[in-house]
Amino acid sequence: MNLPEYLIPAADGIPWLTLLVLAPLAGIALIGLAWLLKFNEQTVKAGVLAWTGVPLLLAGMVWARFDPLAVASGQGAVQLVERVPWIQAIRVDYFLGVDGLSLPLVILTAVMTPLAVIASWGVRERLHAHLALLLLLEAAMLGYFVALDFFFFFIFWEFSLVPAFFLIQGWGREQRRYAAFKFFVYTMAGSLGMLLLFQVIYLAMRQVGMPTFDLIALGRLGQGLPVAGVEGTLRDILFAYLEQIGVTNALGRYPLLYSSIAMWAIFIAFAIKLAVWPFHTWLPDAYAEGPTAASILLSAVMSKMGAYGMLRLLLPFTPDAAQYFAPVLAALAVVGVVAGAFGALGQVNGDIKRLIGYTSINHMGYVMLAIAGAAAAGEAGIDARASAINGALVQMVAHGLSTGALFYLAGVLYERTGRWELSGLGGLRASAPTFAGVMGIALFANLGLPGLAGFVGEFFIFRGAWATLPFFTALAVIGLVVTALALLLMFQRIFLGPATGTPRSIPDLRPQEFWAIVPILVLSLLIGVYPGPLIGLGNAAAGQLVAIFVRALS
Repeated sequence: MNLPEYLIPAADGIPWLTLLVLAPLAGIALIGLAWLLKFNEQTVKAGVLAWTGVPLLLAGMVWARFDPLAVASGQGAVQLVERVPWIQAIRVDYFLGVDGLSLPLVILTAVMTPLAVIASWGVRERLHAHLALLLLLEAAMLGYFVALDFFFFFIFWEFSLVPAFFLIQGWGREQRRYAAFKFFVYTMAGSLGMLLLFQVIYLAMRQVGMPTFDLIALGRLGQGLPVAGVEGTLRDILFAYLEQIGVTNALGRYPLLYSSIAMWAIFIAFAIKLAVWPFHTWLPDAYAEGPTAASILLSAVMSKMGAYGMLRLLLPFTPDAAQYFAPVLAALAVVGVVAGAFGALGQVNGDIKRLIGYTSINHMGYVMLAIAGAAAAGEAGIDARASAINGALVQMVAHGLSTGALFYLAGVLYERTGRWELSGLGGLRASAPTFAGVMGIALFANLGLPGLAGFVGEFFIFRGAWATLPFFTALAVIGLVVTALALLLMFQRIFLGPATGTPRSIPDLRPQEFWAIVPILVLSLLIGVYPGPLIGLGNAAAGQLVAIFVRALS
């Protein structure tokens, strides 16, 4: 298949992205073989942990072959493209690729899955199924980040719910069935509007002779960039189709109205997964009631699927509506930032996993603020707007590393104390100084201490959003202070003061636990000290994504 110039295949012809998505599925087949051959559990766990190194290696190979400076036809190039006709009747292609928006999240997924497997070391019941579901979730998330045809994009998006649902329901805590059902229904129901929207987009594109689910081509049309064989913008094409079928006769000839309906259909689907207020209520339950491994992957990676969807679909497809409603989106973000922070503060004597979950709502609020700030009207140029998007990308990676580490350590603490509640603990630093030190580093990375990755993400978000939304950005600072207070109080409850709680002492981190968490914290430190490589991955794509908001929108 001949590719347009803004799509670049792998120079060596190897289908790296297909191998990346299939690697976890091959691991599931090996788990099935181990079950048939009745391998002992320790061998199975060690084998699965070793196998998670395969997607990690492949992600590294993809990164090594990605050129962040490649720009073609005014857009950051999509690279390592694989495109094969799949269902000719409706023009569905097997279409994979990566750019600066997706590659950081691909790497994050591959990095965090081994930690989730290590967190499953204590699982005794249905071990093979548990590990297989973890690998299935990894495959679904990787597929989502590299799929560029809506057909496959939506399949991976929805299919990721299946392993997450069964992990929570099968290995979670007392309220696991309620939490799993709520998580599944929220996300599934929110996606219906987006699915219907794409049926309309497909029919509208068919009217101009190009029926397609190609996310890159549709995004270019939304941004007013050229696509071979098509004239006009995506908004014009949709409006012409709605006029042809008589919708505009009933609702009026207002192009922004229809762009707004499309934007909100996309926004609601992704806002639920990102846990933007008021669509956030599933998150504390799912994170708290799920097993540690599921909490790690849901918080570190799965929540980022919502933000990625907004960057891939919402901003390029409906830039006029995104700019018009940017203050509303920013207001929702700030409410989430503040509500998440105070929700965490309310758990300082409660459930440690629920506390960490509320901090995730707070941090994802900053990502939503960055997206709104990049789109908002104002005199800000490309640099400021791209800074907001770069900050969102760094924040997603930083939050994934630090929150995954906190959930892992919370699971280790539970194994030692038999409790998730913070009340009744205290003074454990005396018996577990290494544990306290490691958790302190993860905690400071999460609250954005300078020198760690969280600070870089928050700095660029605030720098970019301030240029267009100074009022909402100033309000969001409240969340920084309150979240820091909640996390510090959590640390104080567990480790500081006299050892008067129950238990009064715990074993320190074992070598295998220490070395499981150290690579995650080292990555956070490296990004905090030298964020250039990570920012460089997304900078060109971020600049092109926000260019339309600098140009006058008609």
